[in-house]
Amino acid sequence: MNSRGCNVSEDPQTICPSSSQLSAIDDLLLKLPIDLIVEIFSRLPLKSISRCRCVSKRWASFLRRCDFTELFLTKSLARPQLLFACRTQRETELLFFSSPQLQHPDENLSTITADHQVSFPFESVYDISSPVNGFVCIRDDLMLKDRKTQELVSVICNPSTRQCFPLPKMNIDPLVKKSTPVRSFLGYDPIEKQDKVLAMIKRYDTVVDHQVLTLRGSGNLTWRKAECGIPHFPPNPDSICIGGVLYYAARASSGGYMIVCFDVRSEKYSFVKFTEREKYFATLINFQGKLASLMAHPNPLFISGTSTSFEMWILRDPEKHGWYPRIFNLPPTWKDVVGGEELLFRGVTATNEFVLSCNCKSSSEPFHVYYYNFIMETITRVEIQGMGAFERGSIVGIFPNHGADVKLV
Repeated sequence: MNSRGCNVSEDPQTICPSSSQLSAIDDLLLKLPIDLIVEIFSRLPLKSISRCRCVSKRWASFLRRCDFTELFLTKSLARPQLLFACRTQRETELLFFSSPQLQHPDENLSTITADHQVSFPFESVYDISSPVNGFVCIRDDLMLKDRKTQELVSVICNPSTRQCFPLPKMNIDPLVKKSTPVRSFLGYDPIEKQDKVLAMIKRYDTVVDHQVLTLRGSGNLTWRKAECGIPHFPPNPDSICIGGVLYYAARASSGGYMIVCFDVRSEKYSFVKFTEREKYFATLINFQGKLASLMAHPNPLFISGTSTSFEMWILRDPEKHGWYPRIFNLPPTWKDVVGGEELLFRGVTATNEFVLSCNCKSSSEPFHVYYYNFIMETITRVEIQGMGAFERGSIVGIFPNHGADVKLV
């Protein structure tokens, strides 16, 4: 599996000890209890893990242990980050930044500095999927091995490990003319602890084939078919995985609108109907462990300073297609804080705060993230600094509740 990530550049004296030093370091690792070593490494910052992998083969092997990577991810999720995915106007490079996420409703922060994690070169970024366990799936044009022309493929990126590699080309039936890959979603099975990619092939405006690939399985990465009973088409790359079920909005070939539910473990489909067409454009979020959709008024796509309320529909009973509505009336201070910005819903934190931001950043204006606490009815605007690498008009994808997964694929 070819990786095209960026290597960590460090002082050779730091990562290349002498043979005697290396032997002493390895001996120390062997003498300490495994649980203690795991705990020590789990307390290191993310960049230190990359350095430690370069110390010796024994250290690199230890840092691949499942008990270590799972503990590191668990601790990282206890201190969640905002992940920023930015593509320039030329769409030849994708930049990832991260910043601390607001943790307490009474925090009075006005500025936070973002950390530039990594930049990946791309030919042409078509869309970015919602991250799962630190992984991001991107559709890009690539020149594959033994081929003379570029082809649209899915690329997996992990900003935490700086890994970036293309997935194998999907199995397209040569008898089905004018069919192309259209969507790729990430899902996670918490029982088997497996990350999977669900991808689709379309012909005209209908998906004609569904295929699944396991990222962390044994052997080579290969696609396999997934049977789907209702032909449908997902118009955008937005999705969310909750409790081992991948959800995304779609339009059925019959003309109706629905939520597609893909069980990541069994690789089976189910569907939830929409009673109103407007919900089709809503933002899907994980609200206290349940699927929910957020929609503003009068435009369901964004919320602004002139908005007075927004609604959330919580999926209470998937089998009976039961949605429970909840209306949030915005306080008078909303207009003063938001001003003339048009904001998108990005998600909700564990401390009951909706995360919002605009979609584009002008190089001459600061970039803000907004936290609305619906329990205390407070609004916090935080300026994100340290992202000077943005070009004018960059498109920014913001993903709350991000954790660092340091397991290498």
